[in-house]
Amino acid sequence: MQKISSQKIAQVLEDAQNKLLSLTSERDDLAQKVAMMERRGEAAKLASVMHDKGIRMDTDFGDLVLELEKAAEDGRLPIIKEAVEMVAPNMGGMNGSLVSDERPGNGSTSFESYILGDVG
Repeated sequence: MQKISSQKIAQVLEDAQNKLLSLTSERDDLAQKVAMMERRGEAAKLASVMHDKGIRMDTDFGDLVLELEKAAEDGRLPIIKEAVEMVAPNMGGMNGSLVSDERPGNGSTSFESYILGDVG
C-alpha cells in the first residue's frame, strides 16, 4: 500500500474545500435566478388574467408585469391573485351610469312640467 504524505492530504482537503465553496456559491446564485424567473412567470400569468378580465387595461402588459414582480418581492402577490380571482370576467371595464327616470311632461322645461303636474 502506498503512503500518502500529510502535505498531499492537506492539499487535497484545501482543494476540496475551495471547490465546495465555489459550487455552493454557484448553487445559491442559480437558486436566486430560478426564484426570479418563477416570480416573473407568476407575475406574467397574473397580468394576463387581469387583462383578460378587463382589469388595469390602461397599464401596458410589460409595465403591469414589473409592478406585479415588485409586489411579489414584497409578498403581496397572493393577495392580489386572490382579489383578481374574485372579479368576474370583463367586470373591470364596467362603469356605472346615472339615468333619469323622469319623463318630460307637456312642458318644455322642468318648471313647466312641475306646474302642469307631471313632476313631484
